[in-house]
Amino acid sequence: MHSSRGSSLIEVIIAATVGILVITALTFATIFSLRNAHFAKNSAQATKLAQEGIEKVRSIRDRDNNVDIGSDVIKFSELFDLDLSHDSCGDGPCYFVFESGILKQKTAVNFETLGSFKRQILISDETIATCSATDYSKYCNQKTITVVVQWTDFAGPHESKLTTILRKL
Repeated sequence: MHSSRGSSLIEVIIAATVGILVITALTFATIFSLRNAHFAKNSAQATKLAQEGIEKVRSIRDRDNNVDIGSDVIKFSELFDLDLSHDSCGDGPCYFVFESGILKQKTAVNFETLGSFKRQILISDETIATCSATDYSKYCNQKTITVVVQWTDFAGPHESKLTTILRKL
């Protein structure tokens, strides 16, 4: 009878291949998990910054603080008297950023930089269907506030967008 004193070369190669496949699978699973966790963290942070932007605009509205609309500085309540789709912003929303605690109108390409995030506020008209186009009374004219937060990571550009509607107080 012939006795086997060791492993054959084929058995060693098979064992090494299986070991390498297991280690590779674990490495890819770990990398995928870390990327997802990083994206979830950035997404949550972006949503928090968007919520913060909406709350700042709401606070400016509630206190009737100043808004810089480019050509003039007005009270927020006066913003409700403007037809933003025609008077001061052309055909679409007005773009704003926070600068030194003041809401300032900017061009569409301007963003407020917050670390690796960029935030922009869009204010547009939201007229209730039962009101006429020239009726700017307290409950007919509303402003739609949309806050967009953008960031870029390993997978490319992303954005978080939150919208609310504010009425004149």
